[in-house]
Order: sequence, then C-alpha cells, then structure tokens
Amino acid sequence: MKQDTQGRINYLRKEIKRHNQLYYSKAEPEISDFEYDLLVQELKNLEAEDSILNQVGNDLSENAKTIPHKQRMISLENAYSLAEVQAWWDRITIELNERPGLCLELKIDGFGINLMYQNGALQYASTRGDGNVGEDVSANFNTLKDVPHHLGFTQEIEIRGEIYIAKHDFQELNDQRAQEGEKLFANPRNAAAGSIKLKSIAELAKRKLRAFFYTIGYSEGMLPFSTQMGLLDFLVEQGLPVATHRECVRDFDSLSNFCNHYEATRESIEYEIDGVVIKVNDFALQKRLGFTAKSPKWAIAYKFKPEEKETTLLSVEYQVGRTGAITPVAILDPVHISGSTVSRATLHNFDEIQRLDLHENDRVRLVKSGEIIPKILSINLKHRRQDAKPVGLPTQCPVCGSPLSREEDAAIEYCSSSDCPAQLTRSLEHFASREAMDISGLGSALISRLVGLGILNRISDIYRLDYTELSKLERLGEKSIENLKSAIEESKGRAFERLLYALGIRFVGIVTARNLARHFGDITALMQAESEQLSAVPEVGEKIAMAIISYFANPKNQEEIAMLQSLGLSFESQSISSSGILSGHSFLITGSLQNYSRKDLEDLIMLKGGKILSSVSKNLDYLIVGEKPGSKLAKAQQLGSVQIIDEDTILDMLEPQQ
Repeated sequence: MKQDTQGRINYLRKEIKRHNQLYYSKAEPEISDFEYDLLVQELKNLEAEDSILNQVGNDLSENAKTIPHKQRMISLENAYSLAEVQAWWDRITIELNERPGLCLELKIDGFGINLMYQNGALQYASTRGDGNVGEDVSANFNTLKDVPHHLGFTQEIEIRGEIYIAKHDFQELNDQRAQEGEKLFANPRNAAAGSIKLKSIAELAKRKLRAFFYTIGYSEGMLPFSTQMGLLDFLVEQGLPVATHRECVRDFDSLSNFCNHYEATRESIEYEIDGVVIKVNDFALQKRLGFTAKSPKWAIAYKFKPEEKETTLLSVEYQVGRTGAITPVAILDPVHISGSTVSRATLHNFDEIQRLDLHENDRVRLVKSGEIIPKILSINLKHRRQDAKPVGLPTQCPVCGSPLSREEDAAIEYCSSSDCPAQLTRSLEHFASREAMDISGLGSALISRLVGLGILNRISDIYRLDYTELSKLERLGEKSIENLKSAIEESKGRAFERLLYALGIRFVGIVTARNLARHFGDITALMQAESEQLSAVPEVGEKIAMAIISYFANPKNQEEIAMLQSLGLSFESQSISSSGILSGHSFLITGSLQNYSRKDLEDLIMLKGGKILSSVSKNLDYLIVGEKPGSKLAKAQQLGSVQIIDEDTILDMLEPQQ
C-alpha cells in the first residue's frame, strides 16, 4: 500500500474515533452525521475490512454505573440516495428469492434508550452505551411523564426507543437560557443527550424530555406479533408513545414517495427527524437475512440531505483565541435551519473568505445538518450588487491593535501581542474549563467581568483572589463566592497532565499533555527538554516540539509557572516505579475493558513500572485485548513476538498471588 494511502487511513481512523467520542460521550459533535459517514465511507473504500468500522459509538460517562443489555443494541447501515436504497432492496430480494414488504418509519434525531420490564413493572432505564452495556439513567428517566411504569404484558422484555425534545420545547429552553446568560444548546438531540444524565432532577424536569419507542431487544418467550407493524401496534396497546408517521409498502414508488414527502416537509414535524428507517416487515424474513458484523441486513436508514437555507451576510467579525489565533465569523440575517435560528457562522480563517470571494451584503447558502456549527457553502452571485465591495481582511488585532502574523505554510493569522486582553480572557476560560482545571463557577461571564475590572490579569491571579473584595460586586452572592473559593482550592490538586494542558501551549491537547507529563515526570525536565527529546514522546512531532520550546523560552511563562508552584499547584506526575513488578515490559491496550477504563489501567501498569506504547511494534511485549479489539490485534498476531493477554491476565500480573 502506498505511503500516502496508509497515512490517510491512519488519519481517518483517528478522526472517526475522536468524532465517536465527541458525539456519544460528550454530545458535542464537531461535524454533521453526513460528514461523519463520508469519513467512514472513505475508510471503507481504502481498507474494506478495517475493524474500526465494526465498533459501535460509546455514550458511557467515566465511572458511570452500567447495566448489560440482554441483547446487543445495533446500529443501521446508512444510505444517502434512493438509488442506494433500491440497490439494498434488490440485494435482499435476490437473497430471499422474493420481494419483501417494508415498514417505513421516521428516523428520530434523538438519544437511544433501553427499558427493561419484568412482570409488567419498569425495572430500569439505560442508555445505548457501547451497544453491549448501557449507563443506568433510571432515576432521571422517571421524570418522563408519558412513559408507563407498568405494562399489561407480564413477560420480561426490553423495549427500545429515542429520547427527544420537541421543537417548541427546545426553543423555549434556549430562550430561557439566553435570558439567564447561559450557553445555548446547539440542537435538540444534544440537549436531550446531556439532560438524561443531569445530576439535578429539578433541572432535568425543566428540559421536558419525551420518548418514542420502535423496537424490542430481548423478550422472554413468544411475542404476540410477527411483523414490525405488529410490533408498533403492540407498543401502542401497552401505552408506550410511538411515532404516528409510518407506512408499509411493497413497491419502490411508494417508498420513494414516503421518503421524498418527509424530506420536503420535515420542518412541519413537531420533532427533529434526519431520515427514514426502512425495515423488512416480516420477522421470519428478517431472521433469514441475519446480520453483518455491525448491522442487520434487513434494515437500512435513508438519511436526508443536509438542510440548506439562503440568507444575507450582514458583516464579518474577528474573534481572538487564547493563542492569539484570529477567527472570522459571519454575522447573518437570522434564519431558521434544522431546528434552531442561526445568526452566525464560522469562516475558519482568512483563506476561507478569499475562497468564497465574500462581498458585503452577499446572499449566502448555509448548511447546518441539524446538529452543528453552521457553515457557508456558497454565494448566490445573482443577488450580488454591482457596487458590492469584497470583505476586507484586517492587518491588526481587532482587540489590541497589534500587527497580525502568519506562520509559513499555515492558514491562521495570529495577534503578535502576548498582552492582548482577548487572549487573556480566552486563556483564563481554557484554564478553568472542565477538561483542564475544572473550576466550577468560574465561567466566561465572570471571567470577562473580572478581566474588565482588572482583577484578573494573569492565570495565577485566580489563586490570589480577594474574596472579601469579590463580595462587594453586584450579582455575586455569598454562596456563589464560597462555592468559587472551594472550586479554586480543589483545583490545586489536579494532576500534572491537566495543569499542563490548562496552560494552553499551542498544539498541546489533553492527550499530548498526558504523554508529556508521563514521559518527563515534572515541569523542570520538560522545560529543559530539547527537540529530539520532545519528538520521542508519542503524538509529538517537530511542529509541536517547537511550540513547546517556544512557550517555555518566554520569560513571562517561566515566571507564571514559578508563581503557580508557589501558590500550591503541583507540576509533578504521580510517582511511577522504575523497579516495579512490570519494570522492563511494554504494554498496549485494544478494545473495551470490563473492570477499568483504559486510562485507569494504563495508570496502574505505569505505577508498577510498565511502559505504555502508542502502537504495535517490535518493541511491544504485551497486547491487552478487550471486547471488540481493533486492528492492533491483527498486527500483533502478524508480528508473532507480542504476547496477547486478556484483562484478567494483566490484573493477575499487577497483583500476583502470594
């Protein structure tokens, strides 16, 4: 395989894994379903049998209580054109030697839920999880008023569906959040996903979650129906909410009419939909068709094309990030698209403005695909005025007026001043964010206020706040100040890797920070490291190495780190044994573990002297294999020199019997 092709495969694998985590675990997708599936399809084309494509997304929270599903929760194959649907129908027709009837249902853009009933009583509710186990959300699910806690059906049964928020409830929710100065939800699906895991039941009740149900997982004994339409009728009889828009068809014209109708009228539906689910109606035929490694062969999801709208460009604003990066943002005449009103769209960088050839007051074509940050696709030149001027590109920082600079072969313009107040604000926000120091109560609004008052002028000022003076500020009550003080004190105990990430070194994300912290052990060794030493760390290339060296060469940054140390923050990793029982051996984990998160098991291995590698190579001693292992397993088997062990074996090695 050519090197450039292999490089693309490696990139796609990492991106798909990253977007799985963003979508399922954090409910904060960066790209649309359509764009995600294009990545998957490209990887399929490049490496048809790559195991990552058989992995189901994971919505499990760290350290959450989980419940095994009685039967695996599956995902469906996607089709983006009716021609693909026709090809799928033709394939299964040939396999069955008959033209099966199809049940058509609207694809609700919600959050998967699994209910277990025993003797007619609801026992628990769990999320989709990784398809095999789900997160227990029973207490929160009890706030859904339209779901019965008792059925007339007494056999043990798993019933599955989607949690959602109706469009009008979502709009009211965002209106309320806007009034209270809180961050708006991007779309109903993300709001529903985050809400079902809220710790506050009172807050959850305000979200007005609802649910639709459409299938059964496990069932004890025979069921009183033999078709998908019969299943839906059964759910209705049991008092479970079911989407009313469904139809059974036997010809392609009827199927096309159904799909085209709801794609054209989806805005009129009271909840968000993103396609049509198409299933073979007869269960006996479903059983004959069976499953692939990832999906049932008897079902497919026809995905609607991303919704597009046209609106007017009012202006372009330029935002300054924590590293000084300048991001242009299009200010738009508000337009309703895919579940929310859009008035802003990122333009990414100056090159994007020139690529689009943006002019003042242009009519722009916008896409949002239901979930994500809006994007300008193109310009409607028919509506451009003859005297329209091109959008001007600044040469100075819009906040501090310092000159802008661009690195060679880069697309981003940067503010050249380290004293820029906008950079300070963004840096403080990053430092206090959940993945960094997780300082609850120190949000964007309060940070902007304290920067404006001159109270926060550098990161270390967070740990020198005068709480007596803060109590004199309006709209900052005694309880809020006490909570803020506690959160700041608690943050002093954060691990070195999180503190390193919180510093905001350019290109150093949480994974790279973790690798650096574990490789060097403390800040002194890291600050003294040269390029070759830095490049030996996983995920660190020449570009990142130079950014790290540049950061620590700055006297202001050196002074700030010394100040944070004097205020009680630790820039040292937890002690890792160099003479432990695993000393001299290297390890790598692939697949899902039963008893530990991957990070926790890696921590245990390193505490016992073991070394964690980032990939399979001749230097690897042990590959720890969990459920649904990736391509690392096949590579280790090909090498022959790697010992392949399971989770129980590594736990025995960590705690040998006396």
